[in-house]
Amino acid sequence: MSPRSGDELRRQAEQHLAQGRVIPALEALNSVIEIGEAGIADWLMAGNTLLSVREFSQAIVAFEQGLTLDAEHEECRFNLAAALFQMGDVTAAANHFEFVAERYHNLKARLSLATIIPGCPVSSHERVLAVRRQFAASLAVSPGSDPWHASQRTACPRLRVGYLSAFFHRSNYMKPVWGLINGHDRGRFEICLFADDTTESGLEWFQRGPHDRVHLTRALDNGQLISLIREQQLDIVVDLNGYSVPSRLPVLVSRLAPVGVAWFNMYATSALPGIDWIVGDEFVIRRDEDQHYSESVFRLPQSYLSFVVGHEAPDVAALPCLNGSPFTFGSLVSQYKISPTVLDAWSEILKRAPESQLLLANRAFGTTCNRDYVVEQFLSRDVGSERLRLLPPAPHFEFLKYYNQIDIALDSFPYNGGTTTTEAIWQGVPVLTFDGDRWAARTSRTLLMNCHLGEFVAASAKQHIEAAVRWATEPDARQRLAELRQTMRPCLISSPVCQISSMVQAMENFFMNIANKGEYGEARQL
Repeated sequence: MSPRSGDELRRQAEQHLAQGRVIPALEALNSVIEIGEAGIADWLMAGNTLLSVREFSQAIVAFEQGLTLDAEHEECRFNLAAALFQMGDVTAAANHFEFVAERYHNLKARLSLATIIPGCPVSSHERVLAVRRQFAASLAVSPGSDPWHASQRTACPRLRVGYLSAFFHRSNYMKPVWGLINGHDRGRFEICLFADDTTESGLEWFQRGPHDRVHLTRALDNGQLISLIREQQLDIVVDLNGYSVPSRLPVLVSRLAPVGVAWFNMYATSALPGIDWIVGDEFVIRRDEDQHYSESVFRLPQSYLSFVVGHEAPDVAALPCLNGSPFTFGSLVSQYKISPTVLDAWSEILKRAPESQLLLANRAFGTTCNRDYVVEQFLSRDVGSERLRLLPPAPHFEFLKYYNQIDIALDSFPYNGGTTTTEAIWQGVPVLTFDGDRWAARTSRTLLMNCHLGEFVAASAKQHIEAAVRWATEPDARQRLAELRQTMRPCLISSPVCQISSMVQAMENFFMNIANKGEYGEARQL
């Protein structure tokens, strides 16, 4: 049998992909590479295929090979950035996204840059604001959306507040949200949910009041969604998506109600014209940082994240290091938060606490090559694979059981854990963090400082490392951790971060005042 040509192998790869057969497609492309006929299109096809099945580390190699043939290839460079981001190299990803955005006036690249910029280790407040303002300026008003104007509102004694989210169905992710929404005084407030879904099956956590409304908006384009929201004659619209749902960001270019508020999922300024206020607290936005926000800043007197656990969770287990296991640090944050600066810190901790180990688990570890990539990152920092335990993704309940094997959790930075921090605490595992240089780097701080775990918030990255080493090596540290673990949930429930009623009261007072142009004054204009 004569050797197959590159053209024949490419056709086979394309046919396999058309039938959803990824492995045979990659095998055909690998044969093209082996016979030395791979061009930019072949490397791009291989990289895109690997990216589609979350083989991020292999995709990086494919895209980098493609760029050796054409250093300015738009799609290859954009997708390399996407793969690098997924594996935690956020700075490199941001540089590639910026190149594509500027070189090709690529709006998708500008959006990607604006999305990831708060978690980029080298980004300043000024940089985040500039990037997001540039992106917001590039957004056009959605087709079919007329300019907003004040309309005659139907008489109603209650304040009408609308909440927008694509995540209402994810009860564990929305833990901080339901306490406020369900806690609203229905004698003074009407609540309207705009759920980017097709069914209400995920809204079982919503305690609907007699005048509340739910709109399922998945089938609506942005212009239709804008019209629907305006038809409700809201006093305030609250965006809960932030940059987590890029396709809906154009909605927030338009004015949807007299006042627009961002809460829960922003971590930095939005720079979007439809957002007047952003809700944080004293722990995440310092008083001298307001100039870095396009919005007016409202600071809650407690954590801006409340803590309500309604989903099923395992019981708190005993401290594993007291049962003969090595002292185990752990982190279950997403891989894209594990930046090179995080790897540097974690490697130093492991080297200075030689009897310890590190457990990591996230969705990226569903593939062997992604796990090997992370092992290589530690090896390059003189930490051997025997010090690491990399666990695959699992159903949520089983995933939470991984905390049974962790003595103390290490936070990521500058993009802290959010959901993972609350879940670690609920499972009895304290999270070591520090006072970072931006909101995204202080999310865990606000949770820990508003419960009984303020001692786990260091003043700096250096002191964070010192604290981790002390917890792993000092003789009395393990008994202290064991005592904390036994009382974690009761102490947490009685702490300010779980005092939902006071959080509801503060937010309702805020809503009433901004709706009536009260003590908080006018919102800042872009």
